[in-house]
Amino acid sequence: MTRATEGLLDGLLDPVGRTAKPRTSGITIALDKGVGLHAIEDLAGVAGPYVDYAKVAWASALITRNLEEKLDAYRRADIQPLLGGTLFEYCYLRGRADQLLAFCRQHGLRVEISDGVVDIPRADKLRWIEAFAASGEVFSEVGGKLQPTRGEWKQMVREELAAGATKIVVEGREIGPVGQEIRTDLVPDLVDAFGADILVFEALERYQQVWLVKQLGPNVNLGNIPIPDVLTVEAFRQGLKEHTLLTMARPAGLGEPARAITAP
Repeated sequence: MTRATEGLLDGLLDPVGRTAKPRTSGITIALDKGVGLHAIEDLAGVAGPYVDYAKVAWASALITRNLEEKLDAYRRADIQPLLGGTLFEYCYLRGRADQLLAFCRQHGLRVEISDGVVDIPRADKLRWIEAFAASGEVFSEVGGKLQPTRGEWKQMVREELAAGATKIVVEGREIGPVGQEIRTDLVPDLVDAFGADILVFEALERYQQVWLVKQLGPNVNLGNIPIPDVLTVEAFRQGLKEHTLLTMARPAGLGEPARAITAP
């Protein structure tokens, strides 16, 4: 039982099979675009059980004055800090990826490794995934500027998992670029090939969040969730908002909820 269901509302929340911390499926990665320590405390107080990681966006860690205090605040809240992929690309471009690796080792930090902007030779990306994975979790992002074919997607995912990536991050523009339709072919294909647990779908936009929850169920891994939207996303997951009310719940007389894609 969580605090949200205690007291006057006790017994009203129906279970939907939602995973609990520490979890490897159903994770939510919040996007920290520059919040302060009080905002982290507020996030933990209101929605702490529903957020697993907080990504320090882009390469903003380099200009965050109180970075160490923020990292400690997240850890106290049982939210693991994660350094954004643009930071890796920034360091790689300047020949300083080894310094970033040393920093992550020293502070026990998770890192996202991406090549969405910088041209990184394939062998180099895999080598750095392996190096970072030797000391912590690596979230490896696939997609972006590369625009891989379906076969290339699967090959890259296999290689990056073999190199030591903990999760594969599917870039948000690959799921559904702003103003365009969801790529309903790619997501089921990747899930069929690798299972939903290993994939993290970036879902900054609400229409992406709703579609993914409806298709993959309450325990889909979601990334790039704006901090003010964490509770909204959890409401989507548990059928507590109009978008998924009939998908997750089973009101008497209304039949079965929409079928979700299931991992093999």
